Amino acid sequence: MRNQVKVFLTILFATTILLFSAKSQAQTLDETLNNLSQQAGEAYVQPIISAFGSNLNSGWFSGSPGNKLLGFDLNIKLMASASFFSDANKTFNVSAPFRFNSQQADQILANSGYSSYSPGYNNLKNAMLSQEFKVNVSGPTIVGSSGEHLKIKFPGTTIDNKTVASSTIDVAEVKGLLNNTSALPTPGIQLNIGTIYGTQAALRWLPSVDLQNLGKFSLFGFGILHNINSWVPLPLPLDFSLGFFTQKLTVGDVFQSKATQFGLYVSRTIGFGVSVTPYAGITSESATTTIKYDYTFDTPAGPSTQHIQFDLNGENGIGITLGAKLSLFFFNIAADYKIAKTNTATAAMFFGF
Repeated sequence: MRNQVKVFLTILFATTILLFSAKSQAQTLDETLNNLSQQAGEAYVQPIISAFGSNLNSGWFSGSPGNKLLGFDLNIKLMASASFFSDANKTFNVSAPFRFNSQQADQILANSGYSSYSPGYNNLKNAMLSQEFKVNVSGPTIVGSSGEHLKIKFPGTTIDNKTVASSTIDVAEVKGLLNNTSALPTPGIQLNIGTIYGTQAALRWLPSVDLQNLGKFSLFGFGILHNINSWVPLPLPLDFSLGFFTQKLTVGDVFQSKATQFGLYVSRTIGFGVSVTPYAGITSESATTTIKYDYTFDTPAGPSTQHIQFDLNGENGIGITLGAKLSLFFFNIAADYKIAKTNTATAAMFFGF
């Protein structure tokens, strides 16, 4: 069993690392965000906010706790959830305030016919670097193509009666860090223990894993699941359960996601020893991610840094999950699919009694 656990964990970690690191070139997430103002940064990372939230709110349930006053149930689950992206998630286009660095200011002025030898050039450039401009920002999101770059469309302005024409410049430092990935995976280890009057406690965690370009990845969460049938004096054909689960995930120093789920679940076990348990659930979910990074730009006095921190809510709401568990005495495998604004698939194997 130890070898099976090791193999499964290796697959989980390898999948995550491949999708996060191998596809993401040499640039780090922090280095990418350094080039984005807050509104542009929000649009760039938005697709994975909902995906992280949906992943954290998946895989908690794969069968109701035993319907008994006092018993002992214990299982350890090795699981992975993956949320899926559409093509619409891979690009963005927003209007946002933006501050140019020295090289970008030179390029905009050059596109207007000014060179460093032009009269008043330094005054023009210093004026460009002294203020932020409302620009159009478009390009790949974090899950978009690494072959595409951020584009800044400058609308033009007048400085000291000199016209600076509209211009579009590329920001090569901002590209699709995850290079057209179709899904965001999140692995985890879960321990379930019970029961007291049909109640089971759950713990979920992932030891810190270094994902290179994103930083250290870890998570921890807990929850409780209660079999409502414990309160019903007559046997019912289905097991009904209520659950509450909460979880926190961190990625480097940039991301911290918190997710919460309330759910009503139903299941039925067919067989004994070797059995099949179809299950379903309807859940109310929420998720919030805090993003922190330093935005760097140039001023006439030299480089400057603005610390940026903001919260984004995932597009997580009502989800409907359908799945099944196959039990071979102490060994179990389970798979389910959640239909929601962000669709998510989960697979798990676990050992228990």
